[in-house]
Order: sequence, then structure tokens, then C-alpha cells
Amino acid sequence: MDEQPDREELERLIKKMMESGQLDPEDLAKVAGFSVDPSMLSNLFGQVSAMTGEPGEPVDWKMALSQALSLAKKDQREAAPSLRAEVDNAFDMARLWLSEVTDFANSNSPKILSRTLWAQEAMPLFRELSEPIANSMAVALSENLGNSLPPELSEMMGPAKNFIGNAGASIFAMQLGQAIGKLSGEVLVGGEIGIPLTDRPGVITQNLESYLKDLEVSKSEVLIFLAARELAISSLFSQSGWLRDQIVTQVREFAAGLTVDLSGIEDIVQKIDPANPGSMEQIIEASAMVSPRTPEQDQALGRIELSLALIEGWADATALEATKRLPSILMVFELYNRHRATSRASAKTFEALLGLELRPRLRREATTMWQSVFDQLGKQSSDSLWSHPDQLPSAEEIQTPAALIARIQNSGDDFEDQLKKFLSE
Repeated sequence: MDEQPDREELERLIKKMMESGQLDPEDLAKVAGFSVDPSMLSNLFGQVSAMTGEPGEPVDWKMALSQALSLAKKDQREAAPSLRAEVDNAFDMARLWLSEVTDFANSNSPKILSRTLWAQEAMPLFRELSEPIANSMAVALSENLGNSLPPELSEMMGPAKNFIGNAGASIFAMQLGQAIGKLSGEVLVGGEIGIPLTDRPGVITQNLESYLKDLEVSKSEVLIFLAARELAISSLFSQSGWLRDQIVTQVREFAAGLTVDLSGIEDIVQKIDPANPGSMEQIIEASAMVSPRTPEQDQALGRIELSLALIEGWADATALEATKRLPSILMVFELYNRHRATSRASAKTFEALLGLELRPRLRREATTMWQSVFDQLGKQSSDSLWSHPDQLPSAEEIQTPAALIARIQNSGDDFEDQLKKFLSE
């Protein structure tokens, strides 16, 4: 840098950007007094221009994926080739045993995943779940900012208001990319977050190899249980096509009520130094404060948590029932629960997306409830409850499995006929 920038000229350029959303990078370099490749500055301001554009697609999902892959490949390595054969054998055995306890099935062979491949396959699901939140946040930020500013400042900000909203959504996506990258080093199977990534069951062999290394139980028993659970959850979603859509809808219901609290924003705006573009970060940070949840949002979160507890509880109970002939199955299940408590894959996913803290206790209670249904009524009654959302157990029935069993029994011998009639209406 040859000389100090001209303050008045710099203020003029910043005002121009805030009013029009456009800025010539060469002009900025000239005013700032340094020489730099114009193409580099053009790329930089191309990103800024995207943020100052109209709301609609504010999140750079490619950049989020890039961040996820960068973290995923950091310590990535190949697992021992022999593990693939052991995984295939475990899935063959698990598929046979599962057929004894549920009519749901998934005939797809297991997919061997690296950490980066898991991250790639996870991104579409995470995007589907998080996009309603990111877009609602962008709209809430930009709209509330315009309403909170004095008229003269609001008019001056112009397209910069879009920058605030889009920047907030982009920050959200970057945090999501980091979450996916970190999870790639912790999950063992594809459906560990509570929702299958694809139609095929999957195994992250590097993570599985590390998990098996120091266990004091039979490796084959662990593999068979994990295969049974992965097949159970993937077959559940294959059979109940509405299940994934229901969770996405519940997330959208939560996102619809998203608002931001911009109290005190006027004081912050008045302190902004036009000669210091970095001071704009104060607005972004202040605007990113989401207002307290509404009762409707709390209800939406409750429905999401209930759905996930029922799904994971059913997968646990079904896998346990299918593998009960394994000598050390209870110890294997306890070890897996410890892994989940450490990795918290499902919990971290929905904490990152919604700020929702999943309760492990509810999942455990759901597992116990499904086991009661298996023991007293058999697999057909358990499977039939997944035929329609209205048939699923309620939160109260998780707490008191006897009430659920009584509901099924009181429906009479024609329970399935009534259900088919209901579904056809």
C-alpha cells in the first residue's frame, strides 16, 4: 500500500454499494491505494454481490458441501479390505433374522462408505431439512431489519438489507457444513442420525474399524447387530414412504414461525462507521438473534422429537428382537448406546438444524414400548402401526405401553380391515 486511502472517496464508494448493491473492485483498489489482480477482487465482490441480491436462494450449498468434505477428508484412510467381507456376511445373517420379526424388508446390498462419501450423501438430506430454516431466517432478518431502521437509514441501506438476510442464511449453511464434516468421523452406519441417507443401507468402514478395535465382545456379534439395526431403519422408510415427508413437513412448520429479535438495532446502526466495512458485522451478529420460540413452534419441535423417538426406538427394538439369539447381545446394545451417547449423531443433527435437544430417555422409553408390542401382540401389530401417521403411538402411549396395547386389542379382530377402509377414504 502506497498511501492512506481517501476517506471521503471511500465513504462515497461504501454508500454506493449500500444504495445499489454494486461496487467496482478496481475503483476500491485505486481508492485504497494498493495494487492487486482485478480478477481476484472481481471474484471476491462476486460473492458479495450474490449476498446483496434478491432473497430466494441465499445459501451457497456448494460451499457448505466443500466445507463438509474438507473436514471429512482430513484424517480419512482406507479400512482393512477384510472388513468388507465381514460386513457382507453380517448383513446376510441380519437380513435372514429380521425376516422373522418384521415383514418390512430392504434387499439392497450394503454400501461401503468413506467419510467423504458419507458427507456427500448426507448433504441432500441435510439441505432438505435445513432449507426451510435458512430461507425463513433470511426473510426474517431482511424484513425485520427494514422495519427496525429509521426511514432515512432504511432507504440508504437498500439492497444491503438483503445482504444481512442472505449473510445470516449463508452463515447457517457454513455451520451446517461443519456439522456434517464432524459427524462424518463419528457415525458408524448410514441411518445413525435417525433418517436413512439413501435407499441403500450404508457402513462407514473407517469409523467402524476404529469402533471395533478395543471392544471386549465378539466382533461378529457387533457387526450383525449394527447390520440388523441399519436394515431395520432403512426398510422402515422404504415401507412407509410418507415418513420422510412427514419429518420434512414438521421442520417446515417450525420454520414458518421463525422470527428475529432486533431490539436495540437502531443504536447499533448509529454506531456504524461508514469508513469501516467491518463494522457491518455488528448488524449481522445482532440480527442473527432468533426470537424466543412460539407455542406453535414448541409443538412442532415436540412432534419432531416424538417421530424420531418412535423411529429409533422401533429400530432398536426390532434389531434386538432379531438378534436375541446372540450370546452377548445385551452387552453389544449397551456398547452401542455408549457410542451414541458419545457421538450424539442424531442429537447433533437436530441441534444444528433446529436447536432441538433430543432426549435419550424418550428414545429408550420408545424402545421399551415397541418391545412390549412385540412380546404381547407380535410383528404384524407392530408393523401395522406404521401404515399411517394417525396410527402411530402417542407420547402418552410411550409412557404407558399398556394403553397402546389396549388400543390395538380394543380395535377388534378386524383392526386391519378398518385400517384399510380408513386409508382408502
